[in-house]
Amino acid sequence: MAIASGFLALLSLFILSAPSSAVPSLFGWSHSASERRSDPWTTCSTFNVTSKDPNLKCGYFEVPMDYHDASAGKARLAVARYAATASKKLGTLFVNPGGPGGSGVDLIVQAGQNISTLFQGAYDIVSWDPRGVGLFTVPGAVTCFNSLTEEAAFFQNTIVSSINYTIAGKFDQQDQDELFSRTDADSNLLIEFGNRCKNGPVGKYLQYIGTSSTVRDLVSLGDAIAGQGKPIDYWGFSYGTVIGVNFLNMFPERAGHVILDGVVDPNIWVSYKTLRTSLTDAEKTYSALTDACAASGKAGCKLVELVGDNATGQDIMKLLDDAHDTAVRLLRAGFDKIPISPGDMRAVLFETLAIPALWSTFANDQAYHLLVLIFQAAQALNIPSGGNYLIPSGPVQGGNEPGINPQTPLSHAFQAILGADDFVDIDNHVVMKDVLNEIVDVTQTVSPTLGGTWSLGYPFGWPVRSVERLPPFDFSKLKNPVLVIGNIADPITPFVSAQAAARLIGNKATLVEHLGLGHTSIGQFSTCTLTIIAEYVIASKLPDVPNGEYVKCAIDPDVLFPPLGTTPAKRGLNVLMRRGH
Repeated sequence: MAIASGFLALLSLFILSAPSSAVPSLFGWSHSASERRSDPWTTCSTFNVTSKDPNLKCGYFEVPMDYHDASAGKARLAVARYAATASKKLGTLFVNPGGPGGSGVDLIVQAGQNISTLFQGAYDIVSWDPRGVGLFTVPGAVTCFNSLTEEAAFFQNTIVSSINYTIAGKFDQQDQDELFSRTDADSNLLIEFGNRCKNGPVGKYLQYIGTSSTVRDLVSLGDAIAGQGKPIDYWGFSYGTVIGVNFLNMFPERAGHVILDGVVDPNIWVSYKTLRTSLTDAEKTYSALTDACAASGKAGCKLVELVGDNATGQDIMKLLDDAHDTAVRLLRAGFDKIPISPGDMRAVLFETLAIPALWSTFANDQAYHLLVLIFQAAQALNIPSGGNYLIPSGPVQGGNEPGINPQTPLSHAFQAILGADDFVDIDNHVVMKDVLNEIVDVTQTVSPTLGGTWSLGYPFGWPVRSVERLPPFDFSKLKNPVLVIGNIADPITPFVSAQAAARLIGNKATLVEHLGLGHTSIGQFSTCTLTIIAEYVIASKLPDVPNGEYVKCAIDPDVLFPPLGTTPAKRGLNVLMRRGH
């Protein structure tokens, strides 16, 4: 689940090793695609993609806008496929990169070949831009402003742009007074934001955007691409597990091989209390980053230079926390020359924790540069910085971020999909003060570093619900096993959420604890995990574990902070998630 607002999923997977032979299906399913309709595929230039790979194709598929009301007309889905390359095709695997708001077309364009390799080229790998996502699906991107500049002005000095508090103080009284003083104004502003989206270009379609419609679209695509009525194989990451769990619930008879990877707790999907569970392992992941930085020393992590040769992981964490708190003090003193706000500092850290492949770049470029600027400003203004750090006196190089066109409006698919699904808090009459009280409590009791973040995207005040509620869970009719995977330290979807999903599904669930860092099992490579995934899809084979227990899969050797100036070796399977609207 892409928790932070402003995420755009980009998965980049490297060549994989997979089992060398396929085993016939153990469940008696036929994966033949002989009953397919006429070929709907063309080149991906349709979606502004340039590729010479003959196996990469794209196309449009029409589905009902409202599956219960034909008069609503048709929706149009942008779909991409990486075709099977093996002499004997076994079937079609649908994948979803998460979000909500991740582009399935981008996923196939960038990673389809590599996912195909994992499954020995025996499957068509297919994904799509769900409703509310991208330029080509209809309904498409949920834009609510004319430009990024207009949006930034709208949210300036609000809860959305920054919640200021000191990590050391964990929302002390001063922090709380500042936060709650804006309750009414920001509540009204978020309601106005929702109404802007409702009155925007996609506003009339918002009631047709949501998880229930996406699940039904998956089944429609399964009928059209894999074969009418045939079992549907599916691999969902993060929010893609929400789609997967509800697919299992709504269409148990259609579930083929289903993989839930980086699981959102289905019991608390779309609730302001999701934050509490989501951040369960955030501090553990943060400690892993700072420990790895310290262990590499100055040779691998420049942050060590600011502390000293014998820096520990706790020292590096204190350095980062002190820099954040110093930025808060600078802001309160009227200094406005820091490139990003303290809230954005936490958001960047949060996004970085999800991607171990980027930890070195974060520490040695963006973080180092920003920390030096903050501490130099504090010295000049005689503002305490929390420690005696070794700050260089001159200008530092680095810290550059890719530019964003300020005239390009952002898409708010994340809020639109969560808002469409959010009947629970609406039914319980949740108000802004409830949400803010929860943010304070989570900061004080779960994650002092990341708890105080409105940008986790809770859709307060969203004016539109989906035309179809997600039904209560009942997995009693499931016939085939489900593979559930959770990381030992995932800052977004902790292992306890994977356990919750496995318990909910019952004895049809096989649970794997991936002993890796970051978000989903593709944060760090594991031959063990990938072998289980490949054997499950290709051969319908899963580890034999007693009910209620789970498999532990160690990761392969991984250097998180290679020596400065060297190029780290490609991991077997990486995820680089640039999360944007």
